[in-house]
Amino acid sequence: MLRGKELDQAIENELQLMLLEGYDKSPISHKSVHDRLVAKKHISGGLSTLSNLKRKSLISRYTAEQISALNLKTKDQQLFVNRKTRQALSNSNKDLQFQVETLEKQLHKNTELLIRVIDEVKVKSNVEIEHILARYLFKK
Repeated sequence: MLRGKELDQAIENELQLMLLEGYDKSPISHKSVHDRLVAKKHISGGLSTLSNLKRKSLISRYTAEQISALNLKTKDQQLFVNRKTRQALSNSNKDLQFQVETLEKQLHKNTELLIRVIDEVKVKSNVEIEHILARYLFKK
C-alpha cells in the first residue's frame, strides 16, 4: 500500500489518466479516484484517505480541468461541481439544441437569398452563374 508522497504521485497519475480518457469514460470525482486506486491495490483505506487538503485540491483541480473541456456555462459548471451533473449536461444540451435550430434557420434564409440572387443574375445577364458557383456549392 502506498503512503505519503508515493500515494500523492499515484493519485496524480490516476487523475492524468482519467483526464486523458475523458468525461464520458472516466468522470473525475473523489469516489471514482478512490475506486480506481483500490482496484489497483494502491490503497486499502476508505474514502477519507483522499480527504486531506492537498489531495482534495488536486482532485478538484483535475475535475475543473475535465469539465472545462465540456464547454459548459459558468452556471452549469457550478451545478456540475455541486454533483448535479445530469442537470448541468441537460442545460448544456438545451443550449446546444437552440444554437443548432438558430443556425439551421440562418442557413435556410441564406440559401433562399442565394437562390434569389442567382435567379436575378440569370434573368438580367448572360453570365453562366452555375459554372462560376459550381466549385463552391455542395451537390445534394
